[in-house]
Amino acid sequence: MKNLKGLPKLISASVGSPGKARNVPADVQCIQYLFNLIIPRLGLPLQENGRCDNQLVQCITQYQFRHLKYAHPDGVVDPGGRTFNSLIEEALRVPVKQHPTLRLPTFFNAFSNKGPDMIQATVNNYLARARAIIEAERRNREQALKSTCDGGTTLSDADYQYAATQLGDGIPATLIKAFAQVESGGRSGFAPNGLPIIAFEGHWFQRLTNGKYDQTHPLLSYRYKKKAGPQWQHNNKDQDKAWETLATAFALDQDAALQSASYGMFQTLGINYGKCGHKNVFEFVAAMKINASKQLEAFLNYCRKTPAFIPAAKAKNYAGMAQSYNGDDYGNYDVLIKQAYEKLEGKR
Repeated sequence: MKNLKGLPKLISASVGSPGKARNVPADVQCIQYLFNLIIPRLGLPLQENGRCDNQLVQCITQYQFRHLKYAHPDGVVDPGGRTFNSLIEEALRVPVKQHPTLRLPTFFNAFSNKGPDMIQATVNNYLARARAIIEAERRNREQALKSTCDGGTTLSDADYQYAATQLGDGIPATLIKAFAQVESGGRSGFAPNGLPIIAFEGHWFQRLTNGKYDQTHPLLSYRYKKKAGPQWQHNNKDQDKAWETLATAFALDQDAALQSASYGMFQTLGINYGKCGHKNVFEFVAAMKINASKQLEAFLNYCRKTPAFIPAAKAKNYAGMAQSYNGDDYGNYDVLIKQAYEKLEGKR
């Protein structure tokens, strides 16, 4: 349970089958109490006496076999292991009434106290803090997926003319419009869900988190091999999936997740928030959510800080534009920009 890693350990050592587990009495009492919290579904209550007997070992073994589908249950609960985490998940679903005479203003290791009441109070406090962490994560996820668009989802010809003026003489407004259409895959910087269109780039998440999640989340965190590889296709098959992917990554590392997606009409990568004129990536993403004009302003700021883009645009060097904006592996963006520009020019 990665979002509970900030909490102190609830048990200090393994509990269960003698010879396989240390069975520290306070730890045993803790596991006995956790089982008793979820006991209506498991059978007879356990004595919370700190002694690991056959009843507890059988309870652990049956839980692993029936609930966790272990083919070969070992009858052991390890700190932070799958069985322990599952017990915590089950206990979190049970409303726990705090002990009327025991109050723990802060979490501390009360296991030096032998009374079962103190063990129960410590576990209850742990569960209360765990619920608070989970609720905070839920609110953060909700905030990440919240739309704050003011309705300005597209840019006008006047906006593109303004952009051309800002970037200097020699760049036609239609070229910037063509570039935006290619980057966004259409004429809007927003999806039907009211959120800016995004693409989640797992190879950036991998770099920004130093590969920490390569094993546990291989679809979110992977080394770059080619543009729009299988993981990218999975994560970005539609905008609902892309935002769901971002929210999942956000729960792991907020800053890295937001920096690893590209946003809006110009698909500006979050890691470039500074070049786009923002103090941090949270401020940048908040702006990208408001309207297409904010997305355009970020794009213009980025271009001013990317020397190769403006001269390439002035020269109608489509490959130079694509390379300076997307890197060496820019696919066929140069062809697409040229086609979109010529099509727009033909309509004039």
